[in-house]
Amino acid sequence: MNDALDRRNDYVSDTTKRRVASVTDKLLRYLLFADEFTLAAPVRGSSTFTQEFQSVGPHDSQGRSLRDFDLEKRLFRYPCSYLICSPAIDHLPKLVKQYTKNRLHDILAGSDTSHDFAYLSASQRQAILEILTETKPDLWK
Repeated sequence: MNDALDRRNDYVSDTTKRRVASVTDKLLRYLLFADEFTLAAPVRGSSTFTQEFQSVGPHDSQGRSLRDFDLEKRLFRYPCSYLICSPAIDHLPKLVKQYTKNRLHDILAGSDTSHDFAYLSASQRQAILEILTETKPDLWK
């Protein structure tokens, strides 16, 4: 489109920015479990799945992982999907990845105080930020 309109190759229109923001905001809501339901009762099982799943990691220097279960009031202890460490996130288009990274950092650092993420406590935001900084440092590059 930039070629057709005789624009620089790196030009990003306002329309493109709005589309990227719209899609990425939805992705961030999913990654940060914005619509997660509260468990009505603790989840218990008889298999070794819980231990095996959590052991996969990666873990930060405090032994925390986005794979850590809560299973009392919510599914995961830290409300951020472990899938953020997947190749799908690594291979997002450059513009989408940049917006995701910037907005995620703003949300976790507390500078984004939008209603969509008000459910995240300061301690949850800090823990997720610390876990991601240690276990996926390339996310912030």
